[in-house]
Amino acid sequence: MPIKIFSYSTKEITKEYWRSGMGITLSLVPLLLLSPSSVIVYILGSFLCLFVFYGVRTYCRNKMKVILGDQAIQVTGLWEKLIQWEELEELKLAYFTTRRDGENGWMQLRLKGRGDRLRVESTITDFWELVSMCAHKARENGVLLDAATIRNMQALGLDTDFPNQQSKNLSGKE
Repeated sequence: MPIKIFSYSTKEITKEYWRSGMGITLSLVPLLLLSPSSVIVYILGSFLCLFVFYGVRTYCRNKMKVILGDQAIQVTGLWEKLIQWEELEELKLAYFTTRRDGENGWMQLRLKGRGDRLRVESTITDFWELVSMCAHKARENGVLLDAATIRNMQALGLDTDFPNQQSKNLSGKE
């Protein structure tokens, strides 16, 4: 497998910076211009902290690169992590939604190996390809996938025909 580099798209990062900036502005302006009661200060202060955290998280994702190679998967950026393929113990693909109908959600790929954990969200470029490559390595290592992961891989249109695959979680819920 040749080395492949994945990163979050400029379009997605820009949207996240915009959301963070608007949240910070809408939380901070009333705190600076008005003399709100202490309850309002706590509420707006909490929102301000959440949007600042979201902005910092966006900055970290902006700097992040996921590098897949023959021997390992590596995340570079502000924090670096590396999982050797032969040490891969767990692969999970989770789907999250904020709506009852299950639409407009996102996926998160979680990998674990030798105590290190990597998490990558579906807004990264070519997410399906990243999942496919990681699933191929998991298959080579004999990693068992839970029912939710198999179902989510099928939703991406990926091959889930793992030999001797036994689901760890028969209900399919996480």
